[in-house]
Amino acid sequence: MTESTTTSPINGRQDVMEDTMKGTIDIAIVEDNSRYLQELALLLGNSPRIQITGCYEKGEEAVTGIVEHNPDVVLIDIDLPDISGVEVIERVSAQGCPAEFLVLTVYDDDKHLFAALQAGAVGYIVKGSTSLEDIEGAIMDVIDGGAPMSRVIAKRVIETFRTSRAPKKTKTKFDGLTKREMQILEYISHGYTNRRIADELHISYETVRTHLKNIYNKLHVHTLVEAMMLYRNR
Repeated sequence: MTESTTTSPINGRQDVMEDTMKGTIDIAIVEDNSRYLQELALLLGNSPRIQITGCYEKGEEAVTGIVEHNPDVVLIDIDLPDISGVEVIERVSAQGCPAEFLVLTVYDDDKHLFAALQAGAVGYIVKGSTSLEDIEGAIMDVIDGGAPMSRVIAKRVIETFRTSRAPKKTKTKFDGLTKREMQILEYISHGYTNRRIADELHISYETVRTHLKNIYNKLHVHTLVEAMMLYRNR
């Protein structure tokens, strides 16, 4: 009898980082605006590094397609005609799919922002604040272990971290981290990219990625946003 296996949400982020080190990046697009969806598909489809596995205008069909095709990154709107993008993220993640979700929406309020991040989104971009050409860069940033956000969104997230109190249960989570891992978290909290961290610490880019994997494991998180939240609230 063959044992069935599922992908752990904690390891999902690492799987995407490792699987996309070579070859193309598989992405899916979930967007109810047909014209905008076509523009995104045309732009990203012309990239030699990207392969589009599916385009969806409704949430239910997106859940089915994403789980079936297992893309590396999903560009997703929040306002969909049947179920919300947040529910799509929750349902796909609950089925063990390690896809990374990058929200692309018109909403810039706290309610939608934190609902998406809590559901598991690793990035949040407000339409109009980023050009279509820059969206490809945001996808690469996700693959690189980053958490791309529009400037106004990033500022709001940081302010929330600064004003919130640390939960008691997180006080000992950092005891198992090495001095180097704490240094990397400090740089990340100031918005440094993996490559810049490597330059600052005089270590290789791959060494930074390895440290990040260890940090995710030790903190029991699977996104950079979660790691930043714990670090800010420590």
